[in-house]
Amino acid sequence: MRTVSSPRRPAAAALSALSLSLLLLGSVAACGGGSSPTSPGGRASAASVEMSSWGLINQARRTDGRPDLTLDPLLSDIARRYSERMRDEGFFGHTDPSGGTTASRVQSVGVGFSILGENLALVSHSSDPAAAAHNLLMGNAEHRANILDGRFRDTGVGVATNGDTYWITQIFSRP
Repeated sequence: MRTVSSPRRPAAAALSALSLSLLLLGSVAACGGGSSPTSPGGRASAASVEMSSWGLINQARRTDGRPDLTLDPLLSDIARRYSERMRDEGFFGHTDPSGGTTASRVQSVGVGFSILGENLALVSHSSDPAAAAHNLLMGNAEHRANILDGRFRDTGVGVATNGDTYWITQIFSRP
């Protein structure tokens, strides 16, 4: 989990960051929920996992009395590209090998924010990767806090796949 507060203008103040990631390796049993639509190989497609993840985020928020988050296509694109980069470059973490952070990735495309958060999950061998990642993220206090934080208004979910492994990035934002 990463949460960053910053003025809407990147140069207005220094960014502070708290970094903590969740790495889910090996076999993960799917927990409850419906199954995701599958790709021709019988695996859930990246797009279906993205939509299922967004739905599970909002379901958890409703259960907790929080408003739904709007799915922001630009945040989803940033999240998807980051998931693909982690897959392609063989790393997993909020800070990329060149030192880039969630805030720098979001700001590099001109998106301003007052608060920003990120959850990461890596899930393998699951018939429902969105549910498996969601249940594990909700079981961790810091990741659960991002999902349920009432200050956030928007989210982006991006997924990359390789076989039956899914890199899932969730970005949470308030303009």
